[in-house]
Amino acid sequence: MSISAQERRKYSRVTSGLKLRYQVLQIPMIGGMKEARIIDISAGGVAFVADGQLDKEDVLKIEINIPDYHKALPIRKVFGPVTSLAKIVRQWQNTNGEHCIAVKFVDIYSKHQEDILEYVLRKLKRKK
Repeated sequence: MSISAQERRKYSRVTSGLKLRYQVLQIPMIGGMKEARIIDISAGGVAFVADGQLDKEDVLKIEINIPDYHKALPIRKVFGPVTSLAKIVRQWQNTNGEHCIAVKFVDIYSKHQEDILEYVLRKLKRKK
């Protein structure tokens, strides 16, 4: 019996047009952060359009600026990107020929994960 990807997901996922920045972690560090457009996001990971294929073993540093999340979560008073280390789980080309990458967060502050979850829940609430 096969289990669909949706059934295996632990977190709700929403489409998003947010931007993120990513960098392949390697020694020596070559190049800087690259900007990409997010396809969808959850508290467990993110899919985005990248400028090309990456090695499936690459570990990425991800930075996501969630708009107005400091207003939604005034107790945290955090101003800056949500950051995480991420591992590539899937790559594909979309119908426009763009290269897409899905990653799972492997090292993320619990507060940052809560911030992403809050963003996802706000977007889901607006859809209703």
